[in-house]
Amino acid sequence: MTITEQQNQAEPHRYWFVGSTWGYNQDQTPRFIEDGIWENGYDHKYTQVVKGMKVGDRIAIKSTYTRKKDLPFTSRGNVASVMAIKAIGVITGNNKDGKQIEVDWQETYEKPREWYFFTGRNTVWKIEPGDWAEDALIDFTFNGQDQDYKRFTSHPFWKERFGDLPEEDIRFKWTGFYHAVSNALGQYHNDRKPLIDFTLQLAEKYDLSYMKDKELVDIDPFTFMGIFNRGMTDDNRQKLATEIALFLNVEESAPDSFEAIPILNNQKSCFFWGWGERDDNDIENLWELFEVAKLFADESDSTDADLFCSLYTKVAAQKGIRWNLTMGLYWIRPWIYPTLESQSQEYLSSLSIRPQFNGPKKSCSGEDYLLIRDNLLLRFAEDAFPVHSFPELSLNAWQKPTLKKIGEKLTWKSAVLSRVKDLCLAKESPDFTRVEFQQNYLDELKALFPDNNSAEFSIDSSMQKLRDEGEIEFVKSGEYSWLGFDDGEIDTDEATKEVIIEPYDISNIIEEGCFLNQATLDTFLGRLKHKKNIILQGPPGTGKTWLGKKLAYALIGQKQTAYIKAVQFHPNLSYEDFIKGWRPTGEGKLELCDGPFLEFVKLAQQNPSQKYVVVIEEINRGNPAQIFGEMLTLLEADKRTPSEALELSYRKEGDEPVYIPGNLYVIGTMNVADRSLALVDLALRRRFAFINLCPTLGKPWREWVHTKAKIEYSALDKIEAKLNKLNDEIAADSRLGVQFQVGHSYVTPAINSDIKDAMNWFTQVVETEIFPLLEEYWYDDPAKALSEKAALLKDL
Repeated sequence: MTITEQQNQAEPHRYWFVGSTWGYNQDQTPRFIEDGIWENGYDHKYTQVVKGMKVGDRIAIKSTYTRKKDLPFTSRGNVASVMAIKAIGVITGNNKDGKQIEVDWQETYEKPREWYFFTGRNTVWKIEPGDWAEDALIDFTFNGQDQDYKRFTSHPFWKERFGDLPEEDIRFKWTGFYHAVSNALGQYHNDRKPLIDFTLQLAEKYDLSYMKDKELVDIDPFTFMGIFNRGMTDDNRQKLATEIALFLNVEESAPDSFEAIPILNNQKSCFFWGWGERDDNDIENLWELFEVAKLFADESDSTDADLFCSLYTKVAAQKGIRWNLTMGLYWIRPWIYPTLESQSQEYLSSLSIRPQFNGPKKSCSGEDYLLIRDNLLLRFAEDAFPVHSFPELSLNAWQKPTLKKIGEKLTWKSAVLSRVKDLCLAKESPDFTRVEFQQNYLDELKALFPDNNSAEFSIDSSMQKLRDEGEIEFVKSGEYSWLGFDDGEIDTDEATKEVIIEPYDISNIIEEGCFLNQATLDTFLGRLKHKKNIILQGPPGTGKTWLGKKLAYALIGQKQTAYIKAVQFHPNLSYEDFIKGWRPTGEGKLELCDGPFLEFVKLAQQNPSQKYVVVIEEINRGNPAQIFGEMLTLLEADKRTPSEALELSYRKEGDEPVYIPGNLYVIGTMNVADRSLALVDLALRRRFAFINLCPTLGKPWREWVHTKAKIEYSALDKIEAKLNKLNDEIAADSRLGVQFQVGHSYVTPAINSDIKDAMNWFTQVVETEIFPLLEEYWYDDPAKALSEKAALLKDL
């Protein structure tokens, strides 16, 4: 047996896609083919990765770029990512120097084979089989199969740009215009006088006061694009964008909609400061980053991440720049770069995603920025993730409602920060001194906190906390700078405008994989609207939690997570955790705090025109009567009025009695097969409508799984028959019953699963998921569990 054959038997192949362009676009492919090698062109990059390449691994030489025209699928003028495969082979040797490997190049292509969408711009890109996109790329590259373009254009990440959508459903049409404007701007990098003259003409014509009479002698591309991305009406933005397009000879029409585009503060609309306040190279640095960012986004082999990161970090350190920089990058390549202004950061935080702050002025470094970008691109590929592109993320961030907190406690830190902002905005400068802050606000703060006898000390202490949190920066003794001034973000009220919310209803639930019919789901939703509280109960695997959240979206009428609060009950959960109780503060004291349910009650009271839903998973795993307390009475539909309000067990002096408003709904889920759970309190049962969910196979299930996971109907018929037979056995067993049947979720693959061997997949499900459940069911009869397992696996 040869070494290669031994390697093949020892472990599955890994697949490497490697670049071959060195220096000034010098393609090394002919030399690699002739010498039977591949060589790493970097001295200090990819060395450990190259050392890890193994004999028997497959390898392909690739080149990446983008294309707008002559694509083999409908692009609607969007730019597509392309990866050209130049040669394929097998690794035959590796001397572990991190530089060179030996390769048996088995096939080369005079005209490279082009692969689209799922591409890797890194010089060394490792692919392992398992996910559908990786498997498709491997089959295309090494097995000669054609690419299924429709599979990719139907995926949420690419669907907005390339999918088969009706014209009226296409969002973010503005992206093509912004892409074209940024490309056309490049011609003025080294000859900026025409751009400056045109900018001054616009300033005069449209009365752009921030540009007029300011002795404008230079300009950067981000500031220029900011001319039509400021706080103004869409009509004025369109007029400015149209004039700019004519000047730049851009063919794309100016947008008539600017949804999902963050805009600059009218008082802070430049990415640079005036003479004497900026360094000589500040504007040139912006131009260099602008050009490199475009090349990097377009997957040019001549630009790598290190160059982008170093320029990003350099520019982020400049005066007048912080999060605005991410806004500018988003403008020039909105499908490639995220914007991280405060609205987007707040939205990302709600998804438990936060950028790292290793850069200047407590912001991102270039590495931090690319890290969150790459992490988000990975999350966009997940079907269940709330958003699937940077424009969609920005849109959701600006549509996310601002939920005011009632009775929010005034603190020294918040009071000081508010006045720092007021002072800097009044001065039109981020810089201020300790003396002038106290001259303006000391007496006011003393009046706000009359019990404090050391106001000066509290101000200094708050300043230190704001420094630690990256709100302000210490310049020198007694002098500070408000970092948020650089962000230039507009007030929420100024930005608020009517936006089109994507509707969500019963039809969406069915499209996303519910196998119940429209009439049944209409009944469920009707019970929720009438009763206000429902519990979805059923055997394991019947999709209770999944359906609960989908019904919540349908009730609200839009897929807006801000109006849904999901919690899970467990044996240790208490009234103090869920409704209201004492919690420790950072100062080592106890403070009376609202729990998640009471927070949502108050928000619903505040916004009576908006529906709110609390989804409680495993509602019978805790003690519902104890957890809800007096709220249990208030849950009743006919008690949802201020006249039925009750005082809470924990309250402060002056607290008003509480009632649950009619626009707050509760959806619980309950696993009826769990022997460890106690019977549900009768008082709770009276306040909820109980809806039974059963295993739901049949034609809708078969069609959905066939479409989403490519499993043949014949295999699905066999799987359905076996699971139905098992469920008949469970239902007929006097020790169990219908509530212990096995739900359809066990045999419903995730969306976009590419299951090549259906019977092997079903075998694994039986061995690792269904059989352990059967062992639990027949814990006193293990032979029965083994018998039913054998029946499931027979004749596969």
